[in-house]
Amino acid sequence: MLILLIISVILGGIVAGITGIGFLFWVVSVGFFILGLPGALIGGFIHGENEYAQDRADYRELMKDLAEDERMDRYIDALENKKSDTNIYVDNRQIHINNHRPRRKKRLT
Repeated sequence: MLILLIISVILGGIVAGITGIGFLFWVVSVGFFILGLPGALIGGFIHGENEYAQDRADYRELMKDLAEDERMDRYIDALENKKSDTNIYVDNRQIHINNHRPRRKKRLT
């Protein structure tokens, strides 16, 4: 993709330099880039560049899932080992565990 961009700028510069019309630089560069884009994308699939980007995205997603599992494990362990008025720090957020049930709302009749 980068090579396509460089070639289109060089080709546009050559055409603009030969003709002396600066506007042709943009016309030729943008036109060559747009027409060459499908070929660059197909070449990226053939050489595996897009697969590499997908692998990186999958790896990031896997690391997020593992971190979430680790946080949940620490939270569950803390609940199992809870004492009254225990403060537990999970991912820089303080979790306060109490030994009492939440109050129920009174019904007004």
